[in-house]
Amino acid sequence: MTDITKYDEHAYEINTVSAGRLAVDIETLKSFDLSKHEHGAAACGCCGCCFTGDCCGDVDCVQGKECEAKDCHEACRENNEHHDCAFCHLAFDTDEQSHEEILKDLRELSQALAA
Repeated sequence: MTDITKYDEHAYEINTVSAGRLAVDIETLKSFDLSKHEHGAAACGCCGCCFTGDCCGDVDCVQGKECEAKDCHEACRENNEHHDCAFCHLAFDTDEQSHEEILKDLRELSQALAA
């Protein structure tokens, strides 16, 4: 991991080579099981519309076409603050190299915060 920086009181930044700078919500990190992440399922429970740009406020989304009509309160806080979210990248980005790097950085961040 090249760098860890604190964004604000609830998020840290990891700096990855393949995906760039990503935000890590600290509460999500605390409950995230690195060994059980799956593509298409965000750790924060968000639907991914914030990652894909198909926002829950649009008509298609509300009708269940994009995010299965989850409410906006399920949207990723980091993406709503205009950060790229590490957990959204793990869920919705298909680049396996990025995933491995992000998981490695999340593991290192967890260990550093626990120390």
